Amino acid sequence: MFFQIIETSSAGNCAFLRFRGANILIDAGVGIRKVEAYLKPFGLSPRDIDAIFLTHEHTDHCRALKSFKGGRAKVFANRLTAESVMCAEPETRRLEWSIFENGSEFGFSGLSVSPFSTPHDSSDSVGYCFCAGGKRLVWMTDLGKVTHLARDFAQRANILVLESNYCPRMLENSPRPYSLKSRIKGSHGHLSNADAVALLKTMDSSVSEKIYLAHISRECNSVPHIRELLSDVGEILPKIEIVPPFSESSAPYDDGEDWLFS
Repeated sequence: MFFQIIETSSAGNCAFLRFRGANILIDAGVGIRKVEAYLKPFGLSPRDIDAIFLTHEHTDHCRALKSFKGGRAKVFANRLTAESVMCAEPETRRLEWSIFENGSEFGFSGLSVSPFSTPHDSSDSVGYCFCAGGKRLVWMTDLGKVTHLARDFAQRANILVLESNYCPRMLENSPRPYSLKSRIKGSHGHLSNADAVALLKTMDSSVSEKIYLAHISRECNSVPHIRELLSDVGEILPKIEIVPPFSESSAPYDDGEDWLFS
């Protein structure tokens, strides 16, 4: 399994996963040129993408989706998310959609995929658990609170992508309207740094191999604020990578079982 975050922020989210020769994107919320630039060193292009797993229909998660029409990518989403995307972007009706039900496990290219519901102000947002070869990769952003279900998936993850969206003080002091601040802080908004750290403190360092803190707000958060809170998470600290907004791609996770260069 090879995994790398291409970009993650409040403005755009997209990650690359490769397993048994299948090229997969988790969300497609960046410009298609950024996807092209990322794939090029691997000798790949957007037409080589086999699947795109959407978490929800917000633009920062599906911006580039229409650019994949005419390619071979299957787009995986639940029905409400698919309908919302197609309503907003009629061109995406030409994509090959594969509809799942939240909570129903299914397979793709040797991966066991478990989509689970997350509380967010979208049609029907999900997180994902991708399992293969005894490894679990969990993608969990855009949730206003950590539900029991989300906590269970996170605690069993070997590789975890976890939202750490905002610093409450920076959010309150920002020029954003009250309605937006309330939405972000609400139970169907986003996780604060403290919310993320509270979950991290429950993690077992013998299970976790890599944790990416993601979907960080550029205006209402900062890496120093996050680092300060991380100081008391315990043995898991060395396994955590903060992925700043608009940064270069994250460090990859590579178990050596799926060679990109052959």
